[in-house]
Amino acid sequence: MKSIRYLYFIITPLLLCIPALSAEELPDDIWLRDLRHGFSYEYLYALKDGRIWIKPNTKNTGVTGRWQLFNKTGLPSGKNAESFKDGHRITQLSTEGTMLAAVSDRGRFYFWQPTYFEETVWHEETGAPFEDVLYLPDNKTWCFSFSVMRAPWKRETRMHENDIVTWWEDADGNRTEFGFTATMFCVTPDGQRIRYTDTGLPTSWNRAITSPERGRFIIENISASASAIFVINKTGKMYTRMYDYELDGGGPALRWVFERGKRTEGDEIAPIMTSIRTYPMPGWREQEPVNDLLSKERRGRAAITAKITIVLTGKGNASRELRVQGRDSSGRYGYFRKMIFDKTWEFVETGEKFSDAEIIKDYLGKAPEGKPLDKNFSGKVFKSGEPDLRVELIDFYYHNSPATLRIHVNGKHFDMTFHTADLWSPTVQKKFHPELVGHPSGEPRLLQGAIVIPEDILNSSDPDIKNTVDKYFREFNKEPIAFTVSADDRQVLIESKTLQRSLKKNLSYEFRGSLKFNLVNENYKNGYLTESIFIAIAGNPELELPSDTASITADKIQSLTALNEKALDDLKSLNKKIKRESCSSGCISSCILPLYYIFNGCVTITGLPHWDMSKSSPGTRENITQLGGVSYTGGTPLKEHAAMNLKEGFDNPEDYDLAVEIIENRLSKLRIISDELKQK
Repeated sequence: MKSIRYLYFIITPLLLCIPALSAEELPDDIWLRDLRHGFSYEYLYALKDGRIWIKPNTKNTGVTGRWQLFNKTGLPSGKNAESFKDGHRITQLSTEGTMLAAVSDRGRFYFWQPTYFEETVWHEETGAPFEDVLYLPDNKTWCFSFSVMRAPWKRETRMHENDIVTWWEDADGNRTEFGFTATMFCVTPDGQRIRYTDTGLPTSWNRAITSPERGRFIIENISASASAIFVINKTGKMYTRMYDYELDGGGPALRWVFERGKRTEGDEIAPIMTSIRTYPMPGWREQEPVNDLLSKERRGRAAITAKITIVLTGKGNASRELRVQGRDSSGRYGYFRKMIFDKTWEFVETGEKFSDAEIIKDYLGKAPEGKPLDKNFSGKVFKSGEPDLRVELIDFYYHNSPATLRIHVNGKHFDMTFHTADLWSPTVQKKFHPELVGHPSGEPRLLQGAIVIPEDILNSSDPDIKNTVDKYFREFNKEPIAFTVSADDRQVLIESKTLQRSLKKNLSYEFRGSLKFNLVNENYKNGYLTESIFIAIAGNPELELPSDTASITADKIQSLTALNEKALDDLKSLNKKIKRESCSSGCISSCILPLYYIFNGCVTITGLPHWDMSKSSPGTRENITQLGGVSYTGGTPLKEHAAMNLKEGFDNPEDYDLAVEIIENRLSKLRIISDELKQK
């Protein structure tokens, strides 16, 4: 026992030194975020040995300190993170403010969200209205963004004021408060789309936007801060965009208009629920090139890498600093920086070196392009009592907006702009297979749409065009969410809302005619089957019979039979899982729908809000106006998602039946060959 005690006194001090020795190997400072390093105004964060470390951000606060394990262990823990077991590790992290999004070696997200009245703890689930597990999908890279305002009536926000963005501006400079928007942006492996989810959405990755240049731009890296996204490609071309779910117009209860105008005065910031925002928000903005890389006089050893970071510096859209890792013409290492709307970059030396392999070689040269995502559709528009019209939907993609609606009449045509935004759902869509949303073998993408008719078309002197506009479309011009849209790569269905609560006149109703568009992509045909997950399983080369079946052995037949039988079981299991998920989502939406209409009736009867709320607390004003806003959104999202999901829950996808047929035919051939071998 004495020898064991001596051994304990010798080993314990050595073990206590291990964290300190590890901490010494961490960087002195962090200027650029990636999936292993992050910072807030007050702290630096780093990942090492599968654990998260933290220390004061001395250059901002003047506070000094050594690296320490975050929250004492550096790992998710506690009753709200029980899935994180001994032996699990953190492999990636992304930070904004003092909120963390971390991914384990099992691919599962964990969140540190210090914005509530209660004690801050790790959370293993996220999403609303129902929390669920979030896993990282196949991706090229990802990042985290956090936009928030101080709202002491509903939460504490334990962050430095410099990490709180507070408000944003629409295209006309109208300021609106941010609520609480924590968004994960994930670049798809092809670099052409950015999938996203946030803590206020159902927990899935089925929502997305395209990269710049309508998805032809291939993203190499991404960074985001306070709902501003920053991307770069292989040749160093850079774009930025303000984006999150609410800014895109999909959030229920929020109000948008197409009429341009300044509605806030001076420094006034409109509350979230009463603000009327100009739609749409500006799209991708190409950023100015780094002059040092273009000027022959200043070029020298100047270079940049694809490591980029966007940093919040204050309030509003313009308060973002862009950073690109690089080297100046004299060979100093650091980063180039500029404010998001500035024209020129300046260099900041840090001494943080990078390898020549990381340097962008052909700066602003011809970059590889992604395949076109936009598609053209054609068909008819129907209105009761009126002739059908031939119509085209040009350059449409359900993860991008806008597109063009081209109407043909008597040998002439005119164009209208067709805007789309997400049709909110309370349930998860294709949780583990987001690529099936919009795919003909999966489920349609459900959207809400609006048309904008150019002034010269509204006032056309051509009688055919004027009569067509007046009879079919004028009453829908610039009406937000006037249409519901069901879209996939093969077909687009658009239908007007005949009864809709008015955005402009509190709680009154507007009646409009019934329009229905049925549009088909004639060029798509059955080509989608080659990209199907079911066909991919059935078409696995390992399942195929050899071309020379005469030389096949009994062992090979047995092996191929076992592989194909397993693939068939996998197909059936996957199909059942997807159908169960669809049935569950459909049933939930169906159950909520009657409750919504009861609620809507109460709102209509009471005329909510029916009193002057100017003297009420901010929380009361927000909650009451939110109820009225949900009523404005209508029951369409619930109805459409219920119908779609219940249909998907009972119907087999076309490509599933084909995949089963492929494998069953293969097994039949194997049985025939096996019987022939036995006869020999």
